[in-house]
Amino acid sequence: MISPIHRAVGLPFIGACVIALLMGCSGQSNMSVDPKPVELDLAQIVERDTLRVITRNHPLTYYLFKGTRRGFDYELLQKYAEEQNLVLEVILPPTWNDMIPYLLEGKGDVIASMMTITDDRSERISFTDPYQHVWQVAVGRSDVPPPRTIDELAGRTVLVREGSSYDERLRALRDSTGLAFTIQYLDELTVAEDPIQVVANGGSDLTIVDNTIAQLEQQFNPDLLIGASLTEQQEIAWGVRSNSPELLASLNEFVDRNDRSAFYNILKKRYFESPRRFRIHRTHQMALNQEGRLSRYDDFFRAAEDEVGIDWRLLAAQAYHESRFYPEQVSWAGAIGLMQLMPETAATLGVDDLYDPEQNIRGGSRYLRQLLDVMNENLGENAGDFRNQISFALAAYNAGLGHVFNARRLVREQHGNPDIWDEVAQALILLEQPEYYSQEGYAFVRGKQVTRYVYDILERYEIFSEVIDNASPVDEKEDDALVLSSQ
Repeated sequence: MISPIHRAVGLPFIGACVIALLMGCSGQSNMSVDPKPVELDLAQIVERDTLRVITRNHPLTYYLFKGTRRGFDYELLQKYAEEQNLVLEVILPPTWNDMIPYLLEGKGDVIASMMTITDDRSERISFTDPYQHVWQVAVGRSDVPPPRTIDELAGRTVLVREGSSYDERLRALRDSTGLAFTIQYLDELTVAEDPIQVVANGGSDLTIVDNTIAQLEQQFNPDLLIGASLTEQQEIAWGVRSNSPELLASLNEFVDRNDRSAFYNILKKRYFESPRRFRIHRTHQMALNQEGRLSRYDDFFRAAEDEVGIDWRLLAAQAYHESRFYPEQVSWAGAIGLMQLMPETAATLGVDDLYDPEQNIRGGSRYLRQLLDVMNENLGENAGDFRNQISFALAAYNAGLGHVFNARRLVREQHGNPDIWDEVAQALILLEQPEYYSQEGYAFVRGKQVTRYVYDILERYEIFSEVIDNASPVDEKEDDALVLSSQ
């Protein structure tokens, strides 16, 4: 778990001003007076042959993926630059709060970072016509659910970036409702993750994000829960200096002309309607943050592969699903550590300290190997490929061998093939229903949860393999052809 380094504002009103002074806080989201905007418009930009875009690293805006620049904002603005015969130069300010000052100082010419149009920002810069519409939602975890209504914000602590539209919205809510809640600011200089990633990893309990981001992040972190909507529909646009009317008009013409075009729809599908692509990109970003590694425990996973003969990236994918790489994770049932081992099981696997990452990984890997061997003995000649075999083993790891054998028996009774995982998965789901689990010899099992467990780990395994192996990314031409065929 990564703990964000932050400071808090918006504490309950009594004493809030004193606390804010002690922490160096301000009642305003922008902490200093904006610099005077430079005199620089489209003619000067064309003269120097370079358009400078101010943005931030994020799977929806801009990032490097296997040596290629990507991102919805980046690719859309890259097309504009090409039409203007301009080179697109990327400027990455150290914090979110630095973007508007960078623009005004002339360090960049346009902000393209999924920026929401707000009253505060509109007083400082000009915005193009919108190219996206979103609304803000509260996001928490299954163990600490988010508020379902705005009133349920009372008494909660919310982690956001200072100066973000979420910060601005929380301040406005506090002023208009009188609700007492705490705003925490992420220290962007020391924490590489977004607030929603910090929440997913257990470093904070609640944040506010756009609904599009929340829905995609939920695909990467299933434990995330989306709560109350905190705004009506808001507009996303690019930002320019208010004294750059020619650039603003040119960008507006481009946005209006490309709105709902085939090119725009391809990008929208690629970045907003492809959860798998988002997971690949988020995983790649995670690996970059770990300097090319999936986690700080990669060496232990590799050692486990040498011992048990199971790909270390699959073991890492399972550990990520089980604990988010948090070695002190304890489940409601008492499972402990990276691989979420039960103490009685760990004792049979040579694990003395369940909180020790190396021992826990070794024990979990041995247990998965044992289950794989048991299943292969029962599957026999019909074991099929590795994906079929490991699916049975993962299901047994999650639910227990007894439930897996029950599901196989049910498939056999229904004249199916009990050696095919897809058929057994459907039987597990049936065993959630009384008409099946109430029969003699059967028992209730959370079948949907088990099948989802298997699916999530195997998909994450594929993603981890692509990231580490530097394999080709998802075939964009195939995705794009699907979009074009629907025009």
